[in-house]
Amino acid sequence: MSYQRHSLSTANLSPDNSLRTLNYIDTYTCPVCNHGELSLITLTEAFACSFCRHIFAADLERQSLQMVDNIQPMVWFWTGERWRQKHRPDGHITAVVWSFALAIACLPALLIVISNYMFPPIDGNGLNQFSAIWTVITLLTHAGIVFWLIAEHYQWPWYVTTKIKLSR
Repeated sequence: MSYQRHSLSTANLSPDNSLRTLNYIDTYTCPVCNHGELSLITLTEAFACSFCRHIFAADLERQSLQMVDNIQPMVWFWTGERWRQKHRPDGHITAVVWSFALAIACLPALLIVISNYMFPPIDGNGLNQFSAIWTVITLLTHAGIVFWLIAEHYQWPWYVTTKIKLSR
């Protein structure tokens, strides 16, 4: 796999002649994984990443890319040097996602603590330590699941890169 950049012509430069415009000729760094190269898919007006294999539809007028192989509409804008992700307009949904994440992580551990308080062990020989260890394990396990779900939801570049490297 070669990662050669196409030479820039004056047509690919913005009016101030310092920044590249988004076009179908050049290759770009992938905005999802920040590792692969985006290049044009033959006979289409779409880009594909050589590393994470995501497919993007380009809007040259708005200088933007939209990931088309994902359920969530993720959009990035080209600044001439790098990608800038479009901020999500649904801020209240983000608060709801984080609220549910906190509840999923904490409620099971809270149920174990309450049940241990309401029904303490008859014999105090190490069972109190077991319930404390069980509570911590439950909290960490559910927090790990929530972290995984949030990483899947937001598709952080380091998470996508790690997931791809582990699958290879």
